[in-house]
Amino acid sequence: MKNYILFLIIVLFGSFYSCQKEDNNQSATTQNLTKSSTLTSLVSRVCQYPTYKDNVIDGTSSFAILLPVTVTVNANIVTLLDSNYYQTVKDIKNEYSTDDDVIHFSFPIRLKYKNYQEVLVNTQEQYDSIFASSSPDDDFNEIECIDFNFPTVISTYNSVTQTPNAITIASNSQFFNFIGSLNGEDIYTIVYPLSMTKSNGETTVFSSNTELQAGIENSIEDCDDDGSGNTILSDIIVNGTWHVSSFIDNGDDETYEYTGYNFTFSSNGSVVAIKSTTTINGTWSTTMEDGYSKLNLNFNDNLIEELEEDWRILENNNSLIKLRHVSGGGSGTDYLNFTKN
Repeated sequence: MKNYILFLIIVLFGSFYSCQKEDNNQSATTQNLTKSSTLTSLVSRVCQYPTYKDNVIDGTSSFAILLPVTVTVNANIVTLLDSNYYQTVKDIKNEYSTDDDVIHFSFPIRLKYKNYQEVLVNTQEQYDSIFASSSPDDDFNEIECIDFNFPTVISTYNSVTQTPNAITIASNSQFFNFIGSLNGEDIYTIVYPLSMTKSNGETTVFSSNTELQAGIENSIEDCDDDGSGNTILSDIIVNGTWHVSSFIDNGDDETYEYTGYNFTFSSNGSVVAIKSTTTINGTWSTTMEDGYSKLNLNFNDNLIEELEEDWRILENNNSLIKLRHVSGGGSGTDYLNFTKN
């Protein structure tokens, strides 16, 4: 009898340990990231060297012109000592509508790329060649108003070579270039907790991928300190037709449920979703709530009822709209992207 009881205890302990181990593995898996993860893109934009704010002088986000630099624009010679002088160049460009607004640099100048690489450019011909070979601008720019507090630790795993590793990240440039070096088979996890500091000095500690992604997304609107910001959604959403390019329902990818639907938003607040012979009518509007811009969607058919929410507008440009909705009590988070056809 004693032997039977001892055997039963061993079995129960083994079952508990197995379940505990499985739960821990599942928890770790949910924190796994790859090169294509949304959070990876956000982290990369936080860590990159800023290349957008000087577009008034170089016309590209592929690189930035290091200051100080002297330029001639519409016969005006301006020496830009710091980023405050960008506004001076803007004012000169906007003064008249009949001049060419072409920027002429006084060479040599230095370029700096997103990966922090610097290049000395000695002539206009060399600059023109670099500019012509630059990649097209990304959909969205750097996120400058929040910074990681280093060091932080990254755990990596290559699914092909089955090689684990741990890396201590000590700077933005190291973090950005780590992401740039990832291959499709690489998996990495961020070791929590980690902290970030906003431009106003406020520090926040994050304990998971979900918290970190929301924290970075919430700071994006705060980055618009130069008035550039997103294109106003109500101006661009009424142009052309749109489709759902991504719908993540509390972690589950349900984009397939909206494949084939094309959405047309009208300036009178109506929206029509059409898929083959199915036509669904609805309404849309934009509002402000708790300091954030929202897109409110309502439809007259339950086929797409999951889109009926007051969506927080994270970012948008002329071809992509990124939205997020957090359910009451914070029990679930959904993401919705519309892409222009």
